[in-house]
Amino acid sequence: MIISDIIDAILEWMTPLEIFATIFTLICVWLTVKRNIWCWPMGIIGVSAYFFVFFENQLYADAGLQIIFLIQSIYGWYFWVYGKNEDIENVPIRRLKLTEQILTLSFCVILIFTIGWLSATFTDTDVAYLDAMVASISLIANLLLARKIIDNWPLWMFVDVVYVGLFIYKELYLTAGLYVVFFFMATTGLIQWRKEWLAQEA
Repeated sequence: MIISDIIDAILEWMTPLEIFATIFTLICVWLTVKRNIWCWPMGIIGVSAYFFVFFENQLYADAGLQIIFLIQSIYGWYFWVYGKNEDIENVPIRRLKLTEQILTLSFCVILIFTIGWLSATFTDTDVAYLDAMVASISLIANLLLARKIIDNWPLWMFVDVVYVGLFIYKELYLTAGLYVVFFFMATTGLIQWRKEWLAQEA
């Protein structure tokens, strides 16, 4: 009886759309690790569903971020099928130089305040600048990841922690749990990339 009551309470917190989005996002991540091309269509479904989840919960910056992820997923799917066979595995891992760090930080601050101001001024969100911050840092982290720059992982770890709190506040508990998983994945990524980077520098 107690277990069924707990399950009912959990289901009341979660919408079918959030459950749907979470499932497809997890499938996408698992297939990505396996380097299976079906990761892209699963990702497209996941980010499309999360667009509506975030929009319904007034997380407009994160909803906009899903559009960018959607475009990236479509490109990634096309590239895996028709693109050139670039040897991405042999691209060396590197860190941002000091000047690059300053430029990245400056761009991030401008992006946060621009998106935050737009959200606070033209939408009904109650977390305008917090939403803008995590969305902006996620975008930058994703760009650094694509360039095999190791600095992406601490950024992902930071935003994952913030996202957990933000999603709990918005009562998106299943998504909060998903980002706990993402945090540990980012931690693993940092450890593995750091070992490879140190081996390169030796």
